[in-house]
Amino acid sequence: MTEAGSPPIPPGIVRVTAPILFGPLFNWALYGVLCVQTYVYSYNFPDDRRPLKLLACFVFLLETAQTALTGADVYYWFMAGFGDLKSIESYWFSRIDIAVMDAIISLIVQGFFCYRIWVLNKRLLWFCVVVAVLSVAQASGAFCGVLKGKEDLTPALYLWFIASVLADVLIAMAMIYLLRQRRGNENRGSSHVLPRIVRLTVETNMLTATVAIVTFVLCVVFPKELYYVTPYVFLSHH
Repeated sequence: MTEAGSPPIPPGIVRVTAPILFGPLFNWALYGVLCVQTYVYSYNFPDDRRPLKLLACFVFLLETAQTALTGADVYYWFMAGFGDLKSIESYWFSRIDIAVMDAIISLIVQGFFCYRIWVLNKRLLWFCVVVAVLSVAQASGAFCGVLKGKEDLTPALYLWFIASVLADVLIAMAMIYLLRQRRGNENRGSSHVLPRIVRLTVETNMLTATVAIVTFVLCVVFPKELYYVTPYVFLSHH
C-alpha cells in the first residue's frame, strides 16, 4: 500500500528496484574481499615504501566510505522510503558513491599501474601517457554524468565505460609483457613469484575490463533501463 499522495506502484517497478538493490549487495560482498586483501598486503609487504602504504590505506578508506554510502542509499530507497516512488527517483548519495568515488578510485589504481609500468621500463613512457589520458577520460565522463543530472547521459556514459575498458586492457597487456620479460633476469629462488604476479595482475584487470564491457553493453542495449547499475557498482572494488 502506498502513502497518501504517492503514485501507485507500476507493474514493472522491479526493472528499477532490482538493479539498484543487487548492485550494493555485490558491493558489500566484495568489500569483505577487499578487507582480506588489505590485511594480506600489510602482512606480506611490511617493508614497502611509506607512500605506497599510505596510498593503499587511502584507497581502503575511500572504498569503506563508498560502501557505507551505498548502504545509506539502500536504506533511503527501500526502508525509509518503502512504497514511495518519489524516494526511488531521488539520487540520494548515488551520484557520489557510484559515479564520483568510483571514478576517483579507478583514477588512483590505474595511475598506480602507470607508475609501475614506467618503473619497469622507462622506454614505455609514451604508453603510460596513453593510459593516463584514458584514465582521466573515464573520470571526466563520470564527472560530466554527475553534472548533467537527469539530462541525456549517453555520451558521458559511453566515454566513462569505453575509456575504462581500454585503460584496463592496456594495463593488463603491458604487465604481461613486462613481467614476463623480466622473468629471465630474476634469480632462481624468486622466479616462482613472477607467474603469480602476472596471473593476479591479468586476472584483476581483465575481470574489471570484462565487467566494464558488460556494463557498456547493457547501457547500449537497454538505454532506458538501470540494468547497467548492477555490474558497474561491482567495478568500484578493483
